[in-house]
Amino acid sequence: MKEFINYLIRYVCETLSIQVTVEHWVKNQQLPQYLRKQYEYFRINMHIGLSGNEYLLMIDNDTQEQAVSIIGKHIARVQDLYDGEVVFVRNAITSYNRKRLIEHHVPFIVPGNQMYLPMLGIDLREHHKRLKIKKEVFTPSTQVLVLYSLLNRDYGAFTPGVMSTHLGYSAMTMTRSFDQLEAAGIGKHCREGKERQLELAPRGRQLWDETLPFFSSPVKNQLYTMPREDLGEGEIAGESALAYLTMLSEPKNPVIALGSRRWRSIRQIHDIQTISFAETGSIVVEIWKYPPGKLTQSGVVDPLSLYLSLKEIQDERVQSALYQLMKVMQW
Repeated sequence: MKEFINYLIRYVCETLSIQVTVEHWVKNQQLPQYLRKQYEYFRINMHIGLSGNEYLLMIDNDTQEQAVSIIGKHIARVQDLYDGEVVFVRNAITSYNRKRLIEHHVPFIVPGNQMYLPMLGIDLREHHKRLKIKKEVFTPSTQVLVLYSLLNRDYGAFTPGVMSTHLGYSAMTMTRSFDQLEAAGIGKHCREGKERQLELAPRGRQLWDETLPFFSSPVKNQLYTMPREDLGEGEIAGESALAYLTMLSEPKNPVIALGSRRWRSIRQIHDIQTISFAETGSIVVEIWKYPPGKLTQSGVVDPLSLYLSLKEIQDERVQSALYQLMKVMQW
């Protein structure tokens, strides 16, 4: 970080022909953990003429670029403690995010490359570095937490301890899920004494629409095998579950879902042979990132996870059935 700060100082000094002083911002310890972890904070004083102009540098440490809407929420949270202009700093920014930051008048610096400080009337748009965009997705535990809320129409207030009991994750894992939701600007986060609390809002279909871009298919892997008692029952999944819940016809090969840990445990005990393609009489086994039984007790995977597992299937029958499934969903 010291090398990066020196590079940043040189860029500002040489580009604007001014002197600057930089020091750590001590109030960062009062910020939520996710903001302390993702960013480094420095007060910078730009000596322009006879006066000095102080700003707060918020340096993004994350290798993955956030959406501008999330960056804006992070800056707003920091400004609860800093009464002044916050400048977003990152070693590279995509052309799309650069355009969005400028549209929203968010000051930013990409050392050696770009500088946009509207409060000083500075808009230096140079060549932009190519940056590979990686979609932000929830961890399995975070996805389970939100889906649990939607399926049970229970929006909190939750605590990490209570949710670890409900969902079978450790309290530390649930704390990380709370961090991820707070970083994404989803839900209302507060503390009651030492207890951290989360209330998911908006609710129902609005919450689904807001969180859908962060969800991924629960299916980690798919394989084929012949039916055997060693596999246990598993939850009905895939097109089999969609046929159970809608008017879609049954697939030729039944589909079941198993959590990845359960699948590993079964394979350690039993010699289960898989086959390379669906044969007559074989079954499809979906290995899920989270145990499907966490979100259902009916023997059929929950409808929201089912939708996520099939939404990329380019089959008109499946897409029509998914539409009907979501149409009757009780929000």
